[in-house]
Amino acid sequence: MIDLLECIPIAQFVIGLDHKVTHWNRACELLTGRYAKDMIGTDRQWEPFYASKRPVLADLILDQDFRHFRQLYQGKRASKSEIIPQAWEATDYFKNLGGKPRHVFFLAAPVYDQNGKVIGAIETLQDITRRVQAENELRSSEERYRVLTENIADGVIVIQDGKIIFSNRAIAEIMGYPDADDILGRRLDAMVLPDFKQIIQKMKEDFERGRSIKGVLQFQARKPSGDDIWIESHNSSIIWDERPAILTAIRDITGTKQKELAILDETEHLRRENRRLRYSIKDQQGLGRIIGKSKTMQDVYELILKAAATDNNVIIYGESGTGKELVAREIHRLSSRNQGEFVPVNSGAIPESLIEREFFGHKKGAFTGANADTQGYLDLADRGVLFLDEIGDLSLNMQVKLLRAIEDGGYMPVGSNKIKSSDFRIVAATNKDLKDMINDGRMRRDFFYRLHVIPIHLPPLRDRKDDIPLLVKHFLRSLYPDQEISEVPDEVMESFINYDWPGNVRELQNMLRRYITVGKVDFIDLAPSTQKRIGLSSDPAIKTIDLFNTVEDHEKSLIIKALNENQWHKERTASALGISRRTLFRKLKYYQLT
Repeated sequence: MIDLLECIPIAQFVIGLDHKVTHWNRACELLTGRYAKDMIGTDRQWEPFYASKRPVLADLILDQDFRHFRQLYQGKRASKSEIIPQAWEATDYFKNLGGKPRHVFFLAAPVYDQNGKVIGAIETLQDITRRVQAENELRSSEERYRVLTENIADGVIVIQDGKIIFSNRAIAEIMGYPDADDILGRRLDAMVLPDFKQIIQKMKEDFERGRSIKGVLQFQARKPSGDDIWIESHNSSIIWDERPAILTAIRDITGTKQKELAILDETEHLRRENRRLRYSIKDQQGLGRIIGKSKTMQDVYELILKAAATDNNVIIYGESGTGKELVAREIHRLSSRNQGEFVPVNSGAIPESLIEREFFGHKKGAFTGANADTQGYLDLADRGVLFLDEIGDLSLNMQVKLLRAIEDGGYMPVGSNKIKSSDFRIVAATNKDLKDMINDGRMRRDFFYRLHVIPIHLPPLRDRKDDIPLLVKHFLRSLYPDQEISEVPDEVMESFINYDWPGNVRELQNMLRRYITVGKVDFIDLAPSTQKRIGLSSDPAIKTIDLFNTVEDHEKSLIIKALNENQWHKERTASALGISRRTLFRKLKYYQLT
């Protein structure tokens, strides 16, 4: 066998069970520069390849130490041989005694005696330097061709020994240099602002330790003009002129980053504002347009502030007339989306045949009368809030389509085959038990959980009667600002407090309108009416005023104003006035505004 090994032109050596070299052929001498007489009988088979003692492939094969094998040869194309049973192979790099770098293909396998017993291990070394060089030259040529092309907007640099050795024209434009050559020889960390130098240093240290460089970094750099820009760099390890280097593609993201930071600043501002509001609302009459100082309303305000500080979906539970839309509008006002639209939708007021068109919009020519592209609710709510009132009235079919849009699956306008997307937040409201609806099969469970992230339960007015005096005072001032009506008699206020208000705050508001008009309180289906007139100004002109006509004139002007502000869109006008569409149509007919 020994004679046979000597005749083979491929470098080979053999070790015994004691890990000492028993044979070192001539080809191995030529490849490594170590003579057989110096190697045989020693365990120094590692010396040609490594700076310090460590097991070579044959040692690991002999010990069956495959776990250690994968650690030592990680990233060196190490694997079990597919040709020779029990053999393992790897590629590695070393310098011979002459200092020349050599790339070698190693293959090691056990040596057996005639009885099949392992008596040692043999390792074969094939010099593949020329092949690797050819591959590297081809790779280098391909890389140069790619980076030299000037048809890309990204800047490209190659870093070797800490310095930039290649740059394209785009990087010069990004960094503010007259020419790409002006960047050559510079250090990337010298261009980076002090707060970000550690990022570049970490990449450099990883590279010097032989770790693969692959990833994206963001940092600030300074131009020769003194202007600072935000940079995004995509980095990867390459071989450049047969030596390791870092290829970096650079993009100017200043505009995007400034917007991102502005959003973060706005979010932080909102958090601070929310903290301030938490302290102030305890001493005020309410939050925004929501009136009430009771403990139950303080708890609601806390939830509103928490909801406003996030971008999660919200669902508001409450009986009719408790002010669910007011709460939704307050969340929008206090959130980072307050520059976007608040789009109110009464889910139960849209006919099933029109609901998809209303939500997703339609293209010109989609149906008879579609003379132009029309935006839907989702388009209008982009970067804003979509308020879905009476969410329990939404059909199962629409729940599926809306769920897809919520989950970034997009939606298609009626008559279009292109998917659109919209960045909207949902605030929903209902006076129903949605869990019962799930059990009855009227609401999808997945749709419910997408909405039920932050639940807010509004108390009925009967559970916060301490707020009734504040509400009465507020409504008198807001409904009749031109009249000196500031209070109601004690007997009337007492009757208000003793009443359970099944219609909640809306009923109280309408009761005050009726009281001002007819001068008495009339609780339907309850105790006899309280015949007390409100306390008016001592001015005789005010006392003799025709309250009925005054109220009607004021109501009519409010309706006309709301119609004009909403382009006579009945749904939005009704929502803006806080009344149902049916009530709006009745009043339009009464005031002859149709």
